[in-house]
Amino acid sequence: MSAPIEIPEDITERVRALCLALPEVTVRVDYSLVRARSTAYSFDIRRRSFCLLVAREARAGQPVPLLVLRADPEERKALLSIGHPFFAARAGRDRIGVLLTDDTDGGEIRELVIESYRVIAPK
Repeated sequence: MSAPIEIPEDITERVRALCLALPEVTVRVDYSLVRARSTAYSFDIRRRSFCLLVAREARAGQPVPLLVLRADPEERKALLSIGHPFFAARAGRDRIGVLLTDDTDGGEIRELVIESYRVIAPK
């Protein structure tokens, strides 16, 4: 069996730095045992995930990193209407998926991560 795909190190470090800069955030790592999925990094507040970083294998074999974030219903609806790089995450109706490509706006990702954090952060 071949090793799981890996998220590019620069993406992992950018997301980790962004998430861990927020109060009370911890990270859980789920090491993949299958070739088609990378190790998953779940950024949590009090054991509740607000940001999941994972990669899937593209047809050509390269990793396709993505984030799964929480979003309020109106924001989720607006993002889904945009389409690529946003998609409906299977994790729940309060989640949005974002493909991390070369043209993904880093500032927008930062805002989405902070908003996702606010959805479940203690008051």
